[in-house]
Amino acid sequence: MNEIKKNPDELGALWVKTSARGEFMTGTINGVAVVCFKNDRKTGNQPDWRVLRAKSREQQPTAPPSEPLTDDSIPF
Repeated sequence: MNEIKKNPDELGALWVKTSARGEFMTGTINGVAVVCFKNDRKTGNQPDWRVLRAKSREQQPTAPPSEPLTDDSIPF
C-alpha cells in the first residue's frame, strides 16, 4: 500500500477557484474552513491576500426576490 506521510509543518491546504469577480482560494487551516481574497486595494505595506473564516451555506445571505411576492404569485 502506498502510504503518504503528512508533513508535520502543514497547517492546511488551499485550492484556487475562479468566479465572475476573479480568483480566490478556499480550503482549511487547522481544521477551520477559510476563503482567501486578493487585496485589490493594496497600498504601501498592506497584505496581498486576506484570509477570512468561510461562512457555511446557511449563513450566506440570499438575494432578495426580483419581484415582491403577492397572493397571485403563490401557486396554491
